[in-house]
Amino acid sequence: MHRLIAILITMLSLSSAQADLLHYAEGFSHHSALLNETRQYSVYLPDDYAQKPSQRFPVLYLLDGEKFLLEVAGITQALRAGLNPAIPSLIIVAVHNTDRMRDYTPSHTMALPNGAPAGAGYAKTGGGPAFMQYLTKELRPLIEGRYRTTSPALLVGHSLGGLLTLDTVAKDEGEFQGYLSVDASLWFDYPHNYQRIERALTQPLKHASSLFIAVANNPYTPGFGRSEFHRDHLRQFAQSVTAGPGQNLHVTHRYYEEEDHHSVYHLAVYQGLQWLFQGYRLDLTPVVFNRQEVIGRYDALNRQLGSALKPERENLTDIRDKATRWPQMQIAPAEADALLKHYYGDNDK
Repeated sequence: MHRLIAILITMLSLSSAQADLLHYAEGFSHHSALLNETRQYSVYLPDDYAQKPSQRFPVLYLLDGEKFLLEVAGITQALRAGLNPAIPSLIIVAVHNTDRMRDYTPSHTMALPNGAPAGAGYAKTGGGPAFMQYLTKELRPLIEGRYRTTSPALLVGHSLGGLLTLDTVAKDEGEFQGYLSVDASLWFDYPHNYQRIERALTQPLKHASSLFIAVANNPYTPGFGRSEFHRDHLRQFAQSVTAGPGQNLHVTHRYYEEEDHHSVYHLAVYQGLQWLFQGYRLDLTPVVFNRQEVIGRYDALNRQLGSALKPERENLTDIRDKATRWPQMQIAPAEADALLKHYYGDNDK
């Protein structure tokens, strides 16, 4: 009997330890005065948040957060692996859904893109502006009051969330600096949203915005069934905006021929974050790695993202020390030292 009790205690202890290992985010619930409902969200903090108590961190606001948080947290960890991270450490705020057909649609319609009447699920469409008011005027101040945050703020959305992301860029209110729109549902309320957003993004913007548009090879469109309407119109939109973006819009698009509406997400977010933070990863090519080149790249990145990002101290120190030990790297340790002095002063310890 005592042996059985001991075994059970051991199993419970192991179970508890495993639960601790699986904990990667903290969930919250609060009442939204703007939406008059209870909202849920989760917050993922990067590993170095606790290790660097004086540092502030950019924030990624993730739509469909309850579905994608684990995946996106893994992507950010992968992009930061090794000697030379491609992106800064990010706080991820995963915004959970209540009614995505309401919250992620920027306009109201009761029609499908083929003109047929839509079902009862469309009755509450058009709540996107109210939801974004909640996100920017209620949730974001709450996050910024609780955590050490800084620019840039990013918005990532897929499908209807991708449509809302495009709409947010078009509204040009300056709440975010970087956007990832993954296979946006531009078929919704077509052609109203398509034409309005395209027109806005090809006119000058007041605020600098960086936008990555991902297009999947999706052969289905609501109302049409098996149809390339969604895919072809989104590709056409992305090509048009990329070819003639308005002033202050830094934009690119990528077509993923081998991916469908769902499988595109992981690759698009990975490559989208790489593109948004292009210049953050140090170019360790011999001769190219020098003080002037690195400072120039970071200055350009910070102008685009409205940020004050800089090369990470521990990475510069690591590069300097490795270059000293391994001359075959063909990198001058003095260049890393010069960058440490430029960004962190004389004391690099």
